[in-house]
Amino acid sequence: FFCPCNAPSVLVFDIDTEEIKTVDCGVDGSWKWIGIASYGNKLFCAPHNAAVILVIDGETEEMHTISLDIKGNEKWQGIVRCGTKLYCAPYNSSSVLVIDGETEKVHTIPCGVEGERKWVGIAVY
Repeated sequence: FFCPCNAPSVLVFDIDTEEIKTVDCGVDGSWKWIGIASYGNKLFCAPHNAAVILVIDGETEEMHTISLDIKGNEKWQGIVRCGTKLYCAPYNSSSVLVIDGETEKVHTIPCGVEGERKWVGIAVY
């Protein structure tokens, strides 16, 4: 699964057959999400300019969104899973976005650093 940044759809690539198809995500805009990570059969896309987190069911390819109370552009860039949580790297946001993979509840953790274009990508060691 490929995260839709400027595209109006998710790109689905079958590694066994090497077939490619697109599935409409139902959200318009540019730089919507940057980064995708899986939890169980769900895939979560990190909100960059989007005001929602995109959640894709990997088995059915159905999608829904999780609304955020946080406005602005270029908020997060990159996402990683650790245990039952997913974490998004703060790009222009002043906090780490935390998503519970089970409940889909969301909260933030202040990083104590203001400014623009701070970090891109995130990894667990």
